[in-house]
Amino acid sequence: MGTHKKPLNRSITIGCILFIIILVILLNLANVVLYRNYVYGDYQGYISDLLLYMIDHIDGDDLRICIETGEESDKYKESLLFMDDLMEHMEDIHYFYSVLPLNTNDTGCVMSVLSAERYYDRYIDTEGNLYLGWISDDEYDAATAAQLFDIMDSDSIVYFEEETEWGTDYTGALPIRDSQGNAVAVLAIDIDISFISGMIWEYAIVNSLIVLIAGLIFIAIFLLWSKRNITEPILRLEESAVGFVDHSHGQRSVEALNFEAPQIKTDNEIKSLSNAIVRMTEDMRDYVEDIVSAEEKAENLQTLANRDALTGIRNRTAYDAEILRISQGIAVGETKVGLAMVDLNFLKKINDTYGHDKGNAAIQKLCRIVCVTFSHSPVFRIGGDEFVIILRGNDYDHFDELMEAFNKELEAMSADPSLEPWEKVSAAIGAAFYDPSLDADIDSLLKRADTVMYERKKAMKAVRVD
Repeated sequence: MGTHKKPLNRSITIGCILFIIILVILLNLANVVLYRNYVYGDYQGYISDLLLYMIDHIDGDDLRICIETGEESDKYKESLLFMDDLMEHMEDIHYFYSVLPLNTNDTGCVMSVLSAERYYDRYIDTEGNLYLGWISDDEYDAATAAQLFDIMDSDSIVYFEEETEWGTDYTGALPIRDSQGNAVAVLAIDIDISFISGMIWEYAIVNSLIVLIAGLIFIAIFLLWSKRNITEPILRLEESAVGFVDHSHGQRSVEALNFEAPQIKTDNEIKSLSNAIVRMTEDMRDYVEDIVSAEEKAENLQTLANRDALTGIRNRTAYDAEILRISQGIAVGETKVGLAMVDLNFLKKINDTYGHDKGNAAIQKLCRIVCVTFSHSPVFRIGGDEFVIILRGNDYDHFDELMEAFNKELEAMSADPSLEPWEKVSAAIGAAFYDPSLDADIDSLLKRADTVMYERKKAMKAVRVD
Protein backbone atom coordinates (compact mmCIF):
# COMPACT_ATOMS: atom_id res chain seq x y z
CA MET A 1 0.00 0.00 0.00
CA GLY A 2 1.34 3.45 -0.91
CA THR A 3 2.33 5.94 1.76
CA HIS A 4 1.12 9.06 -0.08
CA LYS A 5 -2.35 10.51 0.41
CA LYS A 6 -3.90 11.87 -2.78
CA PRO A 7 -6.58 14.52 -2.05
CA LEU A 8 -9.68 14.08 -4.18
CA ASN A 9 -11.94 17.08 -4.77
CA ARG A 10 -10.65 18.67 -1.60
CA SER A 11 -12.29 22.04 -2.14
CA ILE A 12 -15.70 20.52 -2.87
CA THR A 13 -15.54 18.18 0.10
CA ILE A 14 -14.49 20.92 2.51
CA GLY A 15 -17.18 23.24 1.16
CA CYS A 16 -19.91 20.62 1.63
CA ILE A 17 -18.76 19.78 5.14
CA LEU A 18 -18.58 23.43 6.17
CA PHE A 19 -22.07 24.03 4.79
CA ILE A 20 -23.52 21.16 6.82
CA ILE A 21 -21.66 22.19 9.99
CA ILE A 22 -22.82 25.82 9.75
CA LEU A 23 -26.40 24.75 9.06
CA VAL A 24 -26.44 22.36 12.00
CA ILE A 25 -24.89 24.98 14.32
CA LEU A 26 -27.50 27.59 13.35
CA LEU A 27 -30.33 25.13 13.86
CA ASN A 28 -28.87 24.04 17.19
CA LEU A 29 -28.59 27.62 18.41
CA ALA A 30 -32.20 28.35 17.44
CA ASN A 31 -33.41 25.17 19.11
CA VAL A 32 -31.36 25.90 22.24
CA VAL A 33 -32.93 29.35 22.66
CA LEU A 34 -36.49 28.14 22.08
CA TYR A 35 -36.20 25.00 24.19
CA ARG A 36 -34.35 26.81 26.99
CA ASN A 37 -37.17 29.34 27.28
CA TYR A 38 -39.69 26.51 27.39
CA VAL A 39 -37.79 24.53 30.05
CA TYR A 40 -37.17 27.54 32.28
CA GLY A 41 -40.82 28.54 31.99
CA ASP A 42 -41.79 25.04 33.06
CA TYR A 43 -39.46 25.23 36.07
CA GLN A 44 -40.87 28.60 37.05
CA GLY A 45 -44.38 27.14 37.11
CA TYR A 46 -43.15 24.16 39.15
CA ILE A 47 -41.30 26.37 41.66
CA SER A 48 -44.23 28.78 41.86
CA ASP A 49 -46.67 25.97 42.73
CA LEU A 50 -44.38 24.66 45.50
CA LEU A 51 -43.72 28.10 47.01
CA LEU A 52 -47.37 29.14 47.03
CA TYR A 53 -48.38 25.73 48.38
CA MET A 54 -45.81 26.02 51.18
CA ILE A 55 -46.62 29.65 52.00
CA ASP A 56 -50.18 28.57 52.86
CA HIS A 57 -48.73 26.28 55.56
CA ILE A 58 -46.61 28.93 57.28
CA ASP A 59 -48.05 31.25 59.94
CA GLY A 60 -46.19 34.53 59.38
CA ASP A 61 -47.05 35.93 62.80
CA ASP A 62 -45.87 32.79 64.57
CA LEU A 63 -42.71 32.65 62.46
CA ARG A 64 -41.89 36.27 63.33
CA ILE A 65 -42.11 35.41 67.05
CA CYS A 66 -39.90 32.36 66.56
CA ILE A 67 -37.27 34.52 64.86
CA GLU A 68 -37.39 37.12 67.62
CA THR A 69 -37.21 34.61 70.46
CA GLY A 70 -35.08 31.94 68.82
CA GLU A 71 -37.55 29.32 70.08
CA GLU A 72 -39.25 26.76 67.82
CA SER A 73 -43.03 26.80 68.26
CA ASP A 74 -45.36 23.91 67.49
CA LYS A 75 -46.44 25.66 64.28
CA TYR A 76 -42.80 26.16 63.34
CA LYS A 77 -42.10 22.45 63.82
CA GLU A 78 -45.18 21.53 61.78
CA SER A 79 -44.05 23.81 58.95
CA LEU A 80 -40.56 22.30 59.06
CA LEU A 81 -41.95 18.74 58.93
CA PHE A 82 -44.18 19.75 56.02
CA MET A 83 -41.17 21.17 54.15
CA ASP A 84 -39.17 18.01 54.91
CA ASP A 85 -42.00 15.90 53.48
CA LEU A 86 -42.15 17.96 50.29
CA MET A 87 -38.39 17.75 49.84
CA GLU A 88 -38.37 14.00 50.53
CA HIS A 89 -40.82 13.41 47.67
CA MET A 90 -39.35 15.95 45.22
CA GLU A 91 -36.00 14.50 44.15
CA ASP A 92 -35.03 17.46 41.99
CA ILE A 93 -35.19 19.96 44.89
CA HIS A 94 -31.63 20.89 45.86
CA TYR A 95 -32.49 23.16 48.78
CA PHE A 96 -35.82 24.25 50.32
CA TYR A 97 -35.29 26.91 52.96
CA SER A 98 -36.22 30.21 54.56
CA VAL A 99 -33.65 32.85 55.51
CA LEU A 100 -33.62 36.36 56.92
CA PRO A 101 -31.09 38.92 55.64
CA LEU A 102 -29.51 40.83 58.54
CA ASN A 103 -27.10 43.23 56.88
CA THR A 104 -25.00 43.64 53.74
CA ASN A 105 -21.65 42.73 55.27
CA ASP A 106 -19.45 40.06 53.72
CA THR A 107 -19.94 37.76 56.73
CA GLY A 108 -22.70 37.15 59.25
CA CYS A 109 -25.23 38.72 56.91
CA VAL A 110 -27.94 36.06 56.72
CA MET A 111 -29.75 34.02 59.38
CA SER A 112 -31.30 30.60 58.80
CA VAL A 113 -35.00 30.38 59.65
CA LEU A 114 -36.26 27.13 58.10
CA SER A 115 -34.15 24.52 56.34
CA ALA A 116 -35.77 21.39 54.92
CA GLU A 117 -33.83 18.14 54.95
CA ARG A 118 -34.44 14.68 53.59
CA TYR A 119 -34.90 11.92 56.13
CA TYR A 120 -31.32 10.70 55.92
CA ASP A 121 -29.83 14.15 56.44
CA ARG A 122 -32.35 15.15 59.12
CA TYR A 123 -32.01 12.10 61.36
CA ILE A 124 -28.89 10.17 60.36
CA ASP A 125 -26.13 12.26 58.78
CA THR A 126 -27.01 15.53 60.52
CA GLU A 127 -23.63 17.22 60.42
CA GLY A 128 -24.61 19.80 57.78
CA ASN A 129 -28.10 20.61 59.07
CA LEU A 130 -29.07 24.27 59.68
CA TYR A 131 -31.27 25.38 62.54
CA LEU A 132 -33.30 28.40 63.56
CA GLY A 133 -30.99 31.26 64.42
CA TRP A 134 -27.88 29.91 62.67
CA ILE A 135 -26.01 32.84 61.15
CA SER A 136 -23.87 32.28 58.08
CA ASP A 137 -20.13 32.73 58.22
CA ASP A 138 -19.09 32.83 54.59
CA GLU A 139 -21.96 31.04 52.79
CA TYR A 140 -23.55 34.36 51.80
CA ASP A 141 -21.78 37.49 50.58
CA ALA A 142 -22.89 41.11 50.58
CA ALA A 143 -24.35 40.91 47.05
CA THR A 144 -26.52 37.93 47.98
CA ALA A 145 -27.70 39.65 51.16
CA ALA A 146 -28.64 42.74 49.14
CA GLN A 147 -30.59 40.54 46.73
CA LEU A 148 -32.45 38.95 49.66
CA PHE A 149 -33.38 42.42 50.95
CA ASP A 150 -34.81 43.22 47.50
CA ILE A 151 -36.85 40.00 47.59
CA MET A 152 -38.21 40.98 51.03
CA ASP A 153 -39.60 44.11 49.36
CA SER A 154 -40.98 42.23 46.36
CA ASP A 155 -44.65 41.44 45.82
CA SER A 156 -44.05 38.48 43.51
CA ILE A 157 -41.76 35.49 43.09
CA VAL A 158 -38.20 36.36 42.05
CA TYR A 159 -36.32 33.86 39.87
CA PHE A 160 -32.58 33.72 39.33
CA GLU A 161 -29.85 31.30 38.34
CA GLU A 162 -26.75 30.75 40.46
CA GLU A 163 -23.52 28.83 39.99
CA THR A 164 -22.44 26.94 43.11
CA GLU A 165 -19.61 24.54 43.91
CA TRP A 166 -22.13 21.67 43.47
CA GLY A 167 -23.41 22.79 40.05
CA THR A 168 -26.08 25.17 38.76
CA ASP A 169 -29.21 26.02 40.75
CA TYR A 170 -32.37 27.74 39.53
CA THR A 171 -33.94 29.56 42.45
CA GLY A 172 -37.39 30.96 43.09
CA ALA A 173 -37.96 33.12 46.17
CA LEU A 174 -40.71 35.23 47.70
CA PRO A 175 -41.22 37.00 51.04
CA ILE A 176 -43.13 35.43 53.94
CA ARG A 177 -45.44 38.07 55.38
CA ASP A 178 -47.32 38.33 58.67
CA SER A 179 -50.96 39.34 59.07
CA GLN A 180 -49.97 43.01 58.87
CA GLY A 181 -48.31 42.51 55.51
CA ASN A 182 -44.78 42.94 56.89
CA ALA A 183 -42.04 40.77 55.40
CA VAL A 184 -40.81 38.27 58.00
CA ALA A 185 -38.32 36.21 55.99
CA VAL A 186 -37.58 34.91 52.50
CA LEU A 187 -38.86 31.47 51.39
CA ALA A 188 -36.81 29.94 48.56
CA ILE A 189 -36.41 26.76 46.56
CA ASP A 190 -33.22 25.79 44.71
CA ILE A 191 -33.69 23.34 41.83
CA ASP A 192 -30.61 21.57 40.52
CA ILE A 193 -30.47 22.32 36.77
CA SER A 194 -26.92 21.17 36.14
CA PHE A 195 -28.23 18.60 33.68
CA ILE A 196 -30.35 21.05 31.69
CA SER A 197 -27.56 22.21 29.38
CA GLY A 198 -26.93 18.67 28.23
CA MET A 199 -30.66 18.01 27.87
CA ILE A 200 -31.17 21.18 25.83
CA TRP A 201 -28.30 20.36 23.52
CA GLU A 202 -29.54 16.80 23.15
CA TYR A 203 -32.94 18.12 22.10
CA ALA A 204 -31.34 20.54 19.64
CA ILE A 205 -29.16 17.83 18.16
CA VAL A 206 -32.11 15.48 17.70
CA ASN A 207 -34.02 18.23 15.89
CA SER A 208 -31.01 18.96 13.71
CA LEU A 209 -30.37 15.31 12.91
CA ILE A 210 -32.55 15.39 9.80
CA VAL A 211 -30.42 18.13 8.28
CA LEU A 212 -27.23 16.35 9.25
CA ILE A 213 -28.38 13.04 7.76
CA ALA A 214 -29.52 14.80 4.57
CA GLY A 215 -26.16 16.50 4.31
CA LEU A 216 -24.24 13.29 4.85
CA ILE A 217 -26.31 11.54 2.19
CA PHE A 218 -25.65 14.40 -0.21
CA ILE A 219 -21.92 14.25 0.44
CA ALA A 220 -21.91 10.47 0.15
CA ILE A 221 -23.60 10.56 -3.25
CA PHE A 222 -21.49 13.41 -4.50
CA LEU A 223 -18.26 11.68 -3.54
CA LEU A 224 -19.35 8.14 -4.42
CA TRP A 225 -16.88 7.77 -7.23
CA SER A 226 -13.93 8.51 -4.90
CA LYS A 227 -14.85 5.59 -2.66
CA ARG A 228 -13.95 3.15 -5.47
CA ASN A 229 -10.22 3.72 -4.97
CA ILE A 230 -7.89 3.34 -2.03
CA THR A 231 -7.61 6.96 -0.90
CA GLU A 232 -11.02 7.41 0.67
CA PRO A 233 -10.94 4.21 2.77
CA ILE A 234 -7.53 5.18 4.13
CA LEU A 235 -8.75 8.68 4.92
CA ARG A 236 -11.83 7.35 6.73
CA LEU A 237 -9.75 4.92 8.72
CA GLU A 238 -7.27 7.65 9.67
CA GLU A 239 -10.03 10.02 10.76
CA SER A 240 -11.67 7.32 12.88
CA ALA A 241 -8.38 6.34 14.51
CA VAL A 242 -7.34 9.96 15.24
CA GLY A 243 -10.81 10.78 16.54
CA PHE A 244 -10.70 7.79 18.86
CA VAL A 245 -7.25 8.78 20.17
CA ASP A 246 -8.27 12.40 20.76
CA HIS A 247 -11.55 11.45 22.44
CA SER A 248 -10.20 8.67 24.61
CA HIS A 249 -6.88 10.22 25.67
CA GLY A 250 -6.75 10.40 29.47
CA GLN A 251 -10.25 8.95 29.82
CA ARG A 252 -11.13 6.47 32.57
CA SER A 253 -14.71 6.03 31.47
CA VAL A 254 -15.47 2.82 29.57
CA GLU A 255 -18.13 4.62 27.52
CA ALA A 256 -15.50 7.05 26.22
CA LEU A 257 -13.46 4.23 24.68
CA ASN A 258 -15.77 3.78 21.74
CA PHE A 259 -14.19 3.36 18.33
CA GLU A 260 -16.62 3.86 15.49
CA ALA A 261 -15.26 1.90 12.59
CA PRO A 262 -15.56 3.52 9.17
CA GLN A 263 -17.68 1.93 6.48
CA ILE A 264 -15.13 0.26 4.24
CA LYS A 265 -16.47 -1.81 1.37
CA THR A 266 -13.16 -2.71 -0.21
CA ASP A 267 -12.21 -6.25 0.72
CA ASN A 268 -8.46 -5.74 1.14
CA GLU A 269 -5.75 -4.94 3.70
CA ILE A 270 -7.53 -1.70 4.72
CA LYS A 271 -10.61 -3.68 5.74
CA SER A 272 -8.41 -6.06 7.75
CA LEU A 273 -6.66 -3.11 9.39
CA SER A 274 -10.01 -1.56 10.32
CA ASN A 275 -11.18 -4.83 11.89
CA ALA A 276 -7.93 -5.14 13.80
CA ILE A 277 -8.37 -1.63 15.26
CA VAL A 278 -11.93 -2.49 16.28
CA ARG A 279 -10.75 -5.62 18.09
CA MET A 280 -7.92 -3.69 19.73
CA THR A 281 -10.29 -1.00 21.06
CA GLU A 282 -12.67 -3.69 22.34
CA ASP A 283 -9.77 -5.27 24.25
CA MET A 284 -8.92 -1.84 25.65
CA ARG A 285 -12.54 -1.37 26.81
CA ASP A 286 -12.49 -4.75 28.55
CA TYR A 287 -9.19 -3.91 30.24
CA VAL A 288 -10.36 -0.49 31.47
CA GLU A 289 -13.67 -1.98 32.62
CA ASP A 290 -11.80 -4.55 34.73
CA ILE A 291 -9.67 -1.80 36.29
CA VAL A 292 -12.66 0.45 37.04
CA SER A 293 -14.58 -2.49 38.51
CA ALA A 294 -11.66 -3.39 40.76
CA GLU A 295 -11.32 0.22 41.97
CA GLU A 296 -15.05 0.46 42.71
CA LYS A 297 -14.88 -2.75 44.73
CA ALA A 298 -11.89 -1.41 46.64
CA GLU A 299 -13.75 1.84 47.43
CA ASN A 300 -16.80 -0.10 48.63
CA LEU A 301 -14.64 -2.27 50.86
CA GLN A 302 -12.93 0.82 52.27
CA THR A 303 -16.34 2.36 53.08
CA LEU A 304 -17.53 -0.83 54.77
CA ALA A 305 -14.29 -1.11 56.71
CA ASN A 306 -14.95 2.27 58.34
CA ARG A 307 -18.62 1.74 59.24
CA ASP A 308 -20.07 -0.05 62.26
CA ALA A 309 -22.46 -2.75 61.03
CA LEU A 310 -24.94 -2.40 63.92
CA THR A 311 -25.34 1.38 64.17
CA GLY A 312 -24.16 2.63 60.79
CA ILE A 313 -21.80 5.19 62.37
CA ARG A 314 -18.01 5.17 62.07
CA ASN A 315 -16.20 2.29 63.72
CA ARG A 316 -12.94 1.69 65.57
CA THR A 317 -10.91 1.70 62.35
CA ALA A 318 -12.22 5.14 61.39
CA TYR A 319 -11.70 6.30 64.98
CA ASP A 320 -8.02 5.25 64.99
CA ALA A 321 -7.45 7.13 61.74
CA GLU A 322 -9.16 10.25 63.11
CA ILE A 323 -7.17 10.13 66.35
CA LEU A 324 -3.96 9.90 64.32
CA ARG A 325 -5.01 12.94 62.31
CA ILE A 326 -5.84 14.90 65.48
CA SER A 327 -2.52 13.92 67.03
CA GLN A 328 -0.71 15.22 63.97
CA GLY A 329 -2.72 18.44 64.17
CA ILE A 330 -1.79 18.96 67.83
CA ALA A 331 1.86 18.61 66.87
CA VAL A 332 1.55 21.63 64.54
CA GLY A 333 -0.48 23.77 66.95
CA GLU A 334 -4.08 22.76 66.25
CA THR A 335 -5.06 22.44 69.91
CA LYS A 336 -8.79 23.14 69.84
CA VAL A 337 -9.62 19.52 70.55
CA GLY A 338 -12.36 18.05 72.70
CA LEU A 339 -13.27 14.40 73.24
CA ALA A 340 -16.36 12.96 74.92
CA MET A 341 -16.70 9.33 76.02
CA VAL A 342 -20.12 7.66 76.34
CA ASP A 343 -20.60 4.25 77.95
CA LEU A 344 -23.90 2.33 77.95
CA ASN A 345 -24.90 0.99 81.38
CA PHE A 346 -26.32 -2.47 82.09
CA LEU A 347 -25.71 -3.90 78.60
CA LYS A 348 -24.70 -7.28 80.03
CA LYS A 349 -27.80 -7.39 82.21
CA ILE A 350 -30.03 -6.58 79.25
CA ASN A 351 -28.35 -9.26 77.14
CA ASP A 352 -28.62 -11.87 79.90
CA THR A 353 -32.22 -11.02 80.81
CA TYR A 354 -33.85 -10.15 77.50
CA GLY A 355 -31.47 -11.43 74.83
CA HIS A 356 -28.80 -9.92 72.64
CA ASP A 357 -31.33 -8.52 70.16
CA LYS A 358 -32.67 -6.25 72.92
CA GLY A 359 -29.10 -5.34 73.84
CA ASN A 360 -28.49 -4.36 70.23
CA ALA A 361 -31.68 -2.29 70.29
CA ALA A 362 -30.41 -0.44 73.38
CA ILE A 363 -27.07 0.25 71.65
CA GLN A 364 -28.85 1.58 68.56
CA LYS A 365 -31.15 3.80 70.60
CA LEU A 366 -28.26 5.29 72.58
CA CYS A 367 -26.41 5.86 69.32
CA ARG A 368 -29.34 7.81 67.88
CA ILE A 369 -29.60 9.97 70.99
CA VAL A 370 -25.86 10.73 70.93
CA CYS A 371 -25.89 11.57 67.22
CA VAL A 372 -28.92 13.85 67.50
CA THR A 373 -27.65 15.63 70.62
CA PHE A 374 -24.14 16.18 69.25
CA SER A 375 -25.25 16.79 65.69
CA HIS A 376 -22.20 18.83 64.66
CA SER A 377 -19.65 16.19 65.66
CA PRO A 378 -18.54 12.80 64.31
CA VAL A 379 -19.49 9.86 66.57
CA PHE A 380 -17.55 6.58 66.68
CA ARG A 381 -18.48 3.22 68.18
CA ILE A 382 -15.19 1.90 69.55
CA GLY A 383 -16.50 -1.07 71.52
CA GLY A 384 -19.62 -3.02 72.35
CA ASP A 385 -21.09 -0.30 74.57
CA GLU A 386 -18.58 2.53 74.15
CA PHE A 387 -18.86 5.62 71.95
CA VAL A 388 -16.47 8.51 71.38
CA ILE A 389 -17.50 11.97 70.19
CA ILE A 390 -14.91 14.23 68.52
CA LEU A 391 -16.38 17.57 69.57
CA ARG A 392 -16.66 20.15 66.79
CA GLY A 393 -18.16 23.59 66.28
CA ASN A 394 -21.26 24.29 68.35
CA ASP A 395 -20.86 20.98 70.21
CA TYR A 396 -17.37 22.01 71.34
CA ASP A 397 -18.46 25.50 72.40
CA HIS A 398 -21.63 24.38 74.22
CA PHE A 399 -20.73 20.95 75.48
CA ASP A 400 -21.97 21.51 79.04
CA GLU A 401 -25.43 22.51 77.83
CA LEU A 402 -25.61 19.59 75.42
CA MET A 403 -24.41 17.15 78.08
CA GLU A 404 -27.13 18.39 80.43
CA ALA A 405 -29.74 17.93 77.70
CA PHE A 406 -28.36 14.44 77.03
CA ASN A 407 -28.59 13.44 80.70
CA LYS A 408 -32.09 14.88 81.06
CA GLU A 409 -33.29 12.88 78.06
CA LEU A 410 -31.94 9.67 79.58
CA GLU A 411 -33.53 10.52 82.94
CA ALA A 412 -36.88 11.16 81.25
CA MET A 413 -36.75 7.80 79.53
CA SER A 414 -35.94 5.98 82.77
CA ALA A 415 -39.09 7.48 84.32
CA ASP A 416 -41.31 6.69 81.33
CA PRO A 417 -43.58 3.73 82.26
CA SER A 418 -44.55 3.20 78.61
CA LEU A 419 -41.03 2.10 77.65
CA GLU A 420 -39.70 -1.41 77.83
CA PRO A 421 -36.75 -1.99 80.20
CA TRP A 422 -34.21 -2.15 77.37
CA GLU A 423 -35.62 1.07 75.90
CA LYS A 424 -34.80 2.97 79.10
CA VAL A 425 -31.19 3.36 78.11
CA SER A 426 -28.79 4.56 80.76
CA ALA A 427 -25.33 5.88 79.96
CA ALA A 428 -22.46 7.80 81.48
CA ILE A 429 -20.77 10.64 79.62
CA GLY A 430 -17.55 12.47 80.29
CA ALA A 431 -15.34 14.84 78.30
CA ALA A 432 -11.95 16.47 78.32
CA PHE A 433 -10.55 19.42 76.37
CA TYR A 434 -6.95 19.65 75.31
CA ASP A 435 -4.80 21.61 77.76
CA PRO A 436 -1.06 21.87 77.03
CA SER A 437 -0.33 22.08 80.74
CA LEU A 438 -2.10 18.76 81.39
CA ASP A 439 -1.83 16.82 78.15
CA ALA A 440 1.46 15.69 76.73
CA ASP A 441 -0.28 14.07 73.77
CA ILE A 442 -3.63 12.79 72.56
CA ASP A 443 -3.37 9.69 74.75
CA SER A 444 -3.37 11.72 77.95
CA LEU A 445 -6.43 13.63 76.71
CA LEU A 446 -8.21 10.34 76.05
CA LYS A 447 -7.35 9.08 79.53
CA ARG A 448 -8.71 12.25 81.13
CA ALA A 449 -11.98 11.96 79.19
CA ASP A 450 -12.24 8.29 80.13
CA THR A 451 -11.62 9.11 83.80
CA VAL A 452 -14.33 11.78 83.83
CA MET A 453 -16.75 9.35 82.23
CA TYR A 454 -16.06 6.62 84.78
CA GLU A 455 -16.38 9.10 87.66
CA ARG A 456 -19.79 9.98 86.28
CA LYS A 457 -20.59 6.28 85.99
CA LYS A 458 -19.78 5.72 89.67
CA ALA A 459 -21.84 8.73 90.72
CA MET A 460 -24.94 7.74 88.80
CA LYS A 461 -27.80 6.13 90.64
CA ALA A 462 -28.33 2.52 89.69
CA VAL A 463 -31.23 2.04 87.32
CA ARG A 464 -32.82 -1.36 87.74
CA VAL A 465 -33.55 -3.31 84.57
CA ASP A 466 -36.65 -5.43 85.28
